[in-house]
Amino acid sequence: MNLNGRVIYNWLLLIPSFLLFGYFIYKYVLSLINRPAIEKERIVFQEWVASGSSMKNILTRLGGGNNCVRLVVTDQILWVTAWFPFSLLAPGYDMEHVIPLNQISEIETREGWFSQQIILSYVDENGTVHRLKLIPKKREAFLEALKLRPGFEKYPHSPWN
Repeated sequence: MNLNGRVIYNWLLLIPSFLLFGYFIYKYVLSLINRPAIEKERIVFQEWVASGSSMKNILTRLGGGNNCVRLVVTDQILWVTAWFPFSLLAPGYDMEHVIPLNQISEIETREGWFSQQIILSYVDENGTVHRLKLIPKKREAFLEALKLRPGFEKYPHSPWN
């Protein structure tokens, strides 16, 4: 391979990497803009070392976070994110969510191979349904915090039924 061919080959390898890096930076900046300002007094539950993934597609199912997902429940919202440096990748894997508690449509508990999972579904402002698989270490406390939302008892797959 001559020198020109090698230069072209190297650029063809680098361009997709730059595009992917740019995409992750773009999603991270969007997540910073949408990040809520939460006062400590309003926090009902908080966990820094949960696990989980989005059920959006095969990439997000495989690319979730293990012991790096942060869950924050207040009297009005559930905030799912990751702590730094994993927060740089969280938006790309659909693990950055600010969910008003009244938009949660279903909570289902499942026994996984090595953990007890919570499948949480919610509908955003655009009518899109999102499903998240969450594995908090303090599962019962997390479920109790979610009980604060209005109308929690009306969902058929609720763990409280």
